[in-house]
Amino acid sequence: MAANRRILGLAGLCGLAAAPATSATFQLGVNLSDSIRPVTHAASGSLYGITETLPADINAMVAPLKPRALTNPALSGTGRQQPIGAAIPVARRVASVGTRVQIRLPDVLPGWPYKWPGQAAWLNEVKNVIAARKASGLTNWDGYEIWNEPPDTWPSSNGDFNTICWKPTYDLIKSQDPGMRIIGPSFSFYSSSRMSDFLKFAKANNCLPDVISWHQWGSGGFVGALENYRALEKTLGIAPRAISINEYSSKISDPYEGSPGYSVPFISKFERHGVESAMISWWWVALPGRMGSLLTAGNQKGGGWHLYKWYGDMSGYMARTVPPNDKSDGVDAFANVDKSRQSASIVLGGSSVGTVNVKVDGVPSWMGSSVDVKIEQVTWANKDTPVGGPTTLSTNRHTVANGSFTVPVNVTSQFYGYRMSLAPATSSRLERGIGGFADHARTYRIADLQGRSSLVVSVPAGRTLESAIDRASIRPGVYVATPGADDDATMRIVVPGR
Repeated sequence: MAANRRILGLAGLCGLAAAPATSATFQLGVNLSDSIRPVTHAASGSLYGITETLPADINAMVAPLKPRALTNPALSGTGRQQPIGAAIPVARRVASVGTRVQIRLPDVLPGWPYKWPGQAAWLNEVKNVIAARKASGLTNWDGYEIWNEPPDTWPSSNGDFNTICWKPTYDLIKSQDPGMRIIGPSFSFYSSSRMSDFLKFAKANNCLPDVISWHQWGSGGFVGALENYRALEKTLGIAPRAISINEYSSKISDPYEGSPGYSVPFISKFERHGVESAMISWWWVALPGRMGSLLTAGNQKGGGWHLYKWYGDMSGYMARTVPPNDKSDGVDAFANVDKSRQSASIVLGGSSVGTVNVKVDGVPSWMGSSVDVKIEQVTWANKDTPVGGPTTLSTNRHTVANGSFTVPVNVTSQFYGYRMSLAPATSSRLERGIGGFADHARTYRIADLQGRSSLVVSVPAGRTLESAIDRASIRPGVYVATPGADDDATMRIVVPGR
């Protein structure tokens, strides 16, 4: 992060007074049968978002979001750029979650911009990091990030960055740790001329990074940047590289970071355009360990945490979404379909307010001729206002005609996020039987769709079948619940992953 982005004004500490967006009507497309890739939770990472001690409870705060990758300093403490958050202890904390860590090498140095110690001293530091990584015994690594934000952090007095730093460091890593990927150039913002110059040098000198990275401020400019980068690859004869946006926020020194509404277009575009990993940035210098402002200063769940929890809930494959304008930060959405769980979901938001007509096409045949749709909302006031969780706005049944149906969603704030949960229509008893309180004691026989291995679940009066299933520890999947009395209907139920 550049020096002018390291100080956050009081706007982030107080209630935000942003002008509301003008209300309008938008058309948003979703094709549930168009799989763009498997679910990877690519955009759920963060920069310095997890430290040696924060968040304190990895299982409760981190695991539900399923972050794919993080960026952390190679070393931290006295004499280093960051006081805490070193990569090895953090990688150890998140290993059980399946999260990988990018090792930011220049953070071994002090100061901002980094104080260059000379090539020999620098390469010796890198050797020590490589040795420590190998000795850790950990395997959940994403790669080495050679430098952060050149040329902003590389003064001309140091000499030529490519020949003095990039190439020697690249060669050292490839010789001593050849199994690890190299990430770069990590420009502070996308620049076609800078990227072109870097790629020309790297190709000519056999030091192309395995993963191309840059930092993205504002979701509206991302698609154009990616298109320009892919064009450079073709022009220069470079095989397509994986992309890591290892810092992102809606704008520089962002008081809205962690806002559900502003997060949706980023996630949507990263998914739609195949980004491998993306990390929410970090603008509260004294408060790392907040997962990119998804948590409050007291490490409580903010509105953004619940938005990314919806993202973490996704499984199966990501479905195609078509926003009104892919090159804006306005209305956008990301969606998933999981046939094994007989479910789909669509998460929408953006810096727009009004009615979003969500046209759902390609409805899978297993969803049947009608679909139950639940719409939820998660709010956001500012970074330090905890949010208890989403609220349900509506639950309705929609008829499928020629594989399609349309649902209007009323977006009341550009800071809010919305989720549509889709499932095959069930009996009219579904709401009462699963989530509603039983008016008298009931028993149900639970079996999978093949009729195998059933068990009886008792639901006391005043309780729900959902709570009884939780107590019975039934594995995730799709089941049929058959009542033990004639006054209730057989129903299909979905037990989500925990």
